[in-house]
Amino acid sequence: MDNNKNTKSSSGLSIGIAIGTAFGVIFGNIAIGISLGLALGIAYDATQNKKTK
Repeated sequence: MDNNKNTKSSSGLSIGIAIGTAFGVIFGNIAIGISLGLALGIAYDATQNKKTK
């Protein structure tokens, strides 16, 4: 039974965290960078999930 309906890709989340960490290192505040990257990644994944439904 190959059920692809329950699989989710969270690539936006991982890319957001990576970019946020990079900006955090550049600006000297990793915690805020990760937080912003996390928020942007979740927002991106949410918009992608709405498009696929």
